[in-house]
Amino acid sequence: MKALVSAKGGDVLAWRAGADFAATFRQALLARLEFCRTNEAEALLSGAGLALDDLIAANDTFRRHCTDLLEEVPGCGEPLRLKALTTTFYAGLYGHVGVHHSAPAFYEFSTRFLVALSGSVIRTAHASLGLPERQAPQVRLIALGPAGRLEFSPFCPLQLMLVHSEAGEAERELLSRLGRLIHEGFEACGLLVDATVTPRNPEWSGSMPEWRQRLGQRLEQGQMDDLIDLCRLADQSELYCDGGVAVEFAPLCRSLLKECQSAMAFQVTRVCNLSHGIGMMGGLRLKKNGPYRGQFALRDNALQPLSAAVSVLALLKGLETSSTPERIREILSRHELDVDTAERLLQAWHALHELRLTREYDLQPDWSNEAPLHLNVGALPDSDQRLLRESLEAVGAIQRLVGQTFSSMED
Repeated sequence: MKALVSAKGGDVLAWRAGADFAATFRQALLARLEFCRTNEAEALLSGAGLALDDLIAANDTFRRHCTDLLEEVPGCGEPLRLKALTTTFYAGLYGHVGVHHSAPAFYEFSTRFLVALSGSVIRTAHASLGLPERQAPQVRLIALGPAGRLEFSPFCPLQLMLVHSEAGEAERELLSRLGRLIHEGFEACGLLVDATVTPRNPEWSGSMPEWRQRLGQRLEQGQMDDLIDLCRLADQSELYCDGGVAVEFAPLCRSLLKECQSAMAFQVTRVCNLSHGIGMMGGLRLKKNGPYRGQFALRDNALQPLSAAVSVLALLKGLETSSTPERIREILSRHELDVDTAERLLQAWHALHELRLTREYDLQPDWSNEAPLHLNVGALPDSDQRLLRESLEAVGAIQRLVGQTFSSMED
């Protein structure tokens, strides 16, 4: 089955993938039927239909179970119960991946769970501060990194930041405590939280005026570490908002990044210099030392360069979408990307994330284990090895396109 069969929407890519799947399924059945007697053929066709019905029923059960958990999470204030719900929810998602191999389905439900969990964590934090929600400082909790691109799995350290209403000294103390409680709340649920990009770090919490000043100063100074941090702001999604904080934060970040020539030049150079996993002699780049010696670094040589390249291209094109597939589709819809390249990129995104999630499935719920991000390429089936190489070639192509796009905009 083509990975693109799980693509959404009415574009040519989704229809093409659906047609490919139907043709492949039909051909597989015909091949099995070729040497069957009449009664055997009838049994095979009946069995295939029943198997599809069973898959549909199991998928419906999965969705109902997810919905039940999603309805329970927001009103739950008990850390132990929230941790149990988190473990149960992701066990169900990985079970679904094991059968359907659908990265979009995993990330869709994972994002919905993260949003529901954020509401519970923040309400619990308000209660710990002894404040009713309506009297607490108004905040917007934003996810960056994989969660900001709507690609969160519990193996990813959760990167979080706060935008809050303007605050006096007394409220600042409350906000500092709130940031710490939010960080601890997610950790209590069993999730990994980034040690630096977290609302308990004052550098990742501030009001709109403070963020505007902070971003302007750091872009002007152009220090490498600051630019790396600021690049994170290109990928963000909202997890919680109490309705009292300005909504223009994401457009502000993207606008400031795009308008700063030095920041964009830095990002483009950085993206183009990332390894896409294929060496100069055509072989795959494998780890030369350490515990994963001889294995392929999936994050460093595939996932990161793909997401970073599409993120920078989205900035250059002025997109407001967050997820990598939607960004690719939007650039295609603007006729700024040809269908073949868009299809190769979507195929690469699906293939690489399926590899990642399948590896995570084997090790979950050991979410601190980094083994899923390394592949023993020799142990993969030939078809997966071929798909991995095609995906890496597509990553290299989008990196080159980013460089060409930026150069043409400079001229």
